[in-house]
Amino acid sequence: MTDLPNKADFIADERPGEYEATFEVRGTIRVTIKAESLQEAEAKAEVMAEDDEFGLELDEADEVSVNWVSRPLPMFLVTRDGRKMKVSRLQPGDVPRQPDERGF
Repeated sequence: MTDLPNKADFIADERPGEYEATFEVRGTIRVTIKAESLQEAEAKAEVMAEDDEFGLELDEADEVSVNWVSRPLPMFLVTRDGRKMKVSRLQPGDVPRQPDERGF
């Protein structure tokens, strides 16, 4: 048993009419890499591929498929540890709050 707050006590942004879609894309990106040798260029390309923030745009989409479409999680207005937040999952100790000057 957990001490989770009752969701009904909180203002929730249900985002009516909004859905989230996840696509799987297989494609091609072409870039120019400046290097002194093929080995150096290959090493730079490997580093680029491992970058979490790849930041390059797809030149050509070879294959695109829809993984899923669903409703987004509702976002609850809470005060957690004295800080105003908007969260998708309530935790023990969360206190309901009203919208502030920024709205929801």
